[in-house]
This record gives sequence, C-alpha cells and structure tokens, in this order.
Amino acid sequence: MNTTVSRRSRRQQTKLWRVPVLRVERVTPHMARVTVGGPDLADFAFAGTDQNVMLYFYPDDVALPEPLTLESARGMWSQVRPLTRTYTVRRYDRDACEIDFDFVLHDDAGPASDWAKKAVPGDRLIFVGPSPAYVPDTTADWHLLAGDESALPAISAILRELRPGVPAHVFVEVHDEAEEQPLPTAADLRVTWLHRDGTADLLARAVAEAQLPPGRVDAWLAGERSSMVALRAHLLNDRGFERGRVRPTTYWRRGETGN
Repeated sequence: MNTTVSRRSRRQQTKLWRVPVLRVERVTPHMARVTVGGPDLADFAFAGTDQNVMLYFYPDDVALPEPLTLESARGMWSQVRPLTRTYTVRRYDRDACEIDFDFVLHDDAGPASDWAKKAVPGDRLIFVGPSPAYVPDTTADWHLLAGDESALPAISAILRELRPGVPAHVFVEVHDEAEEQPLPTAADLRVTWLHRDGTADLLARAVAEAQLPPGRVDAWLAGERSSMVALRAHLLNDRGFERGRVRPTTYWRRGETGN
C-alpha cells in the first residue's frame, strides 16, 4: 500500500521584511551564521523545520522606495529586479525577535555568499516569505535525513522537532572534518559525516552501504540535484521505500551560478 503523508504546513501570508544584522558568527571555516532582528519580526509566521524565505539582493546604488513593501518592491520590477536566493530559517526566536540564517561561503561568486562574507552589524537584509514548512510524520518508526552542507540548516531545524527517542539516521556530505557541526535533538540520533571525494553519488553510496532500521520511514533529502536523483532512486528502487514517504528537494545544481 502506498501511504501518502502530509509534507507541508499551511501556507502563511507572504510579506517583505527589511531588518538589520545583529551578529555575524563563523560556525565553521566555510559557514557563516548571520543573525538579523527587530520588532517587525514579532509577527513572522514561523512553522519550524525547513521553512524558507526568498532573500533579495539589490545593487548598492539602487534607491529603494520608502516604505519598502512587497507591493512597492514588485512595482520596481520594470526598472530593476533584485537577485534572489532561497534560504532556510536556521532559528527563529519569537521572544527576542531574531532569525538566524546560515550561509555556505563559496569560493566562486554568488550574491548570497558574497553578501554574507562582508556582512557586519547594522547592514540590512531584505527577504520575502515565509514558505510552508515540512511536517515530520509523527507516526513514522524512524526518520532518514540526508543532504550536503546547504541542507544543514534545515536538517538542524527538523531534528529539533522530532519526538524524543525516535531513531533518526542523518547523512551529511561536507568538505572535510572542519565543516562538521553539532546537531542537537531529543531524537535517538545516528550521524554519518561524509567528506567530499569528488563523486556525485557519495550520499547515495553511503546510504546504500548503511544498516538502516526496519519499519515505516519518513525520509527528507536535500542538496545538489544529481545527488538527490541518485539517492531517491536508491531508496525507491533498491530499498523499496514508499514513494509518498521520500521527499527530495533540489537546493542547487552542479555547474550553475552559486548562491
């Protein structure tokens, strides 16, 4: 029987925010955490897990309308459109009115990575959202989470939402040992860190070689497109997982302009 589970929370009202940077922290050599905040974020409709927003990056010399709203931003599209990138909310603190975004600092150019490399307190970040959020299946016997460093913010957020003691098997592909980071959770966590070796199917090979538990799985996958294709094919064709219980998401494509 092919059981389809609910995968997304209800869509929230889309809104534009322009909020100041409060702190910048280097989490690992190639990941920066930028904390933004302000009273406007009190009504941010956060639903947890892999909820994301669209970051807007305008050229420095563009005069933005005041007030800057979603409507006024869209009204400028005939003259100038921002470069946009989708980013997961790493953490939202309603009491402090703060949001953390984790940026992978790529060697090649990209609007989000370039912005994060230079970000300092007082800079302003513009974003639109939020999206619906992935809802982990509370009836699953165990959870499988897999991705590369671009998926780490979502993996971390999902792990915080899992019920205590439920088995969670996590596979993460990163550059090297220095890019590993803590993943706090009340779940019964098993983490496999994979250090990149130049092959596109590293995640799929690691999962294929793993001893995974029996029972009904809830699988969430995110990262580079070809890696997701290979991993999904293994889970469906070789492992025999139910299609409705495997949710892959493409965050980026090898060979395209970076974030």
